[in-house]
Amino acid sequence: MNQPSESVGYFAPAELVEAGFDRLNQRGFDRLNQQGMRHVWSLILAVTAVLLLSACRTTTSLPTAMPTAAVVQLSASPTPPTTPPAAWTPLPSRTPTPTTPPTVTPTPTPCPPGEVIAGRYPSSIAGEMRYQIYLPPCYGQDGRTYPTLYLLPGNVHDETSWVSFGLVNAAEAAIQAGEIPPLLLVMSDGGWIANNSSGGPSSFEMVILRDLIPAIEQSYCAWPEAAGRALGGVSRGGYWSLMIAFRQPEQFVSVGGHSAALIDSHAGPDLNPQYTALRRDLGALRIYLDIGERDWLRPPLQKLHEALAAAGIAHDWRLNPGEHGDDYWSSHVADYLGWYAQPWPLDRHAYPICRP
Repeated sequence: MNQPSESVGYFAPAELVEAGFDRLNQRGFDRLNQQGMRHVWSLILAVTAVLLLSACRTTTSLPTAMPTAAVVQLSASPTPPTTPPAAWTPLPSRTPTPTTPPTVTPTPTPCPPGEVIAGRYPSSIAGEMRYQIYLPPCYGQDGRTYPTLYLLPGNVHDETSWVSFGLVNAAEAAIQAGEIPPLLLVMSDGGWIANNSSGGPSSFEMVILRDLIPAIEQSYCAWPEAAGRALGGVSRGGYWSLMIAFRQPEQFVSVGGHSAALIDSHAGPDLNPQYTALRRDLGALRIYLDIGERDWLRPPLQKLHEALAAAGIAHDWRLNPGEHGDDYWSSHVADYLGWYAQPWPLDRHAYPICRP
C-alpha cells in the first residue's frame, strides 16, 4: 500500500509518541510511579485513539483499481486493436455494394401459324391472273429469303385446288415438326390460256416465267435464284411443269409431274416433254414422276420414265395404287413436299438476305 504524502498533513507515529512522552514529563514520572503502570497504558491508548480520529477527519481515501470486467473505455478517437479477434466481422458500409442482377433468358415469342393469302398478278398475255400463296410461320421475321415451290392446277382446277388437296396443312405440320424448311407455296390459276396453248411465246409457259415468278419475287421474300425455285403440277398442270422445266432447266432446281397428262396433240417435238427431256441438257435438274396404277394417263408418262432410264437421266419414278383424281393427289401431298424440300437446308441462316 502506498505511503501518504506530506502534503496531506499527516504526523508520523514516532512524532506522536514523542509528544505524548513530553506531556508525561510535565506531570512527572513520580506520578506515574505513584499510580502504577496501568495509568501509563491508559494514557498511551487514549493518545493513540485521538491520533487515529484526527487522521480519519483529514485523510482522502486513496483510489483503488476498478474491476476490469466492468470497464468501458470511452475515447473520442478509439484506437483499434492491432490484431482483430478471430471471429471479427466487418460492419456493413454506408454505401451498399451493388449486386449483379441474375441474367434473364427471354422467352422466345411463339410464331403465329402460317397463312394463305389470295392475290392477283397482271399478264400481258392472259390478262389478270389469280393466285394463292402460303406464307410459313414467322414469315419475314429473320430477314431471309425462302425457297419457293410453284404448283400448277389441272384443267378442271383453279388456284384453290392445292389447298383442297391438303398441301397447306401438310406443309404447316412438316415445318412445325422441323421435317422441312419454311417455304413458300405459290398456287396459280391456269385460266383459259393453260387449256388453249401448248407452249412458246404466247402461251401459259410465258405467263409463268415472265409474269408469275417475277411478280412473286418482287412482292415476297422468295429466293430469286434457280436453287430456290421448284415447279410442279397435277394432270394438265403436270404437263406444263415438265414442259417449262425441260425447256428452261437453268431456272429451277426441281420439277415434278404428278399424273402428268402428256397427251397434247398440238405440242411438237420442241415442246412435248417426251422429246425435250432427251434432246436438251437438263443439267442437275431433279425430276419426280408419279402416277396411279389404274390412271388412264399412265402409258405416256410411263413411256417418258422408261426413256429417261434408258438415257441414263436421273429421276424418281413412283407407280402408286390409285386412279386419276383428287383423292390420289391428296394422299401423296406429304410425299411431294418431302421430295421438293430435300435440297433446301433447314438452317435459315443458309438462305440469302431478303431485299424487297
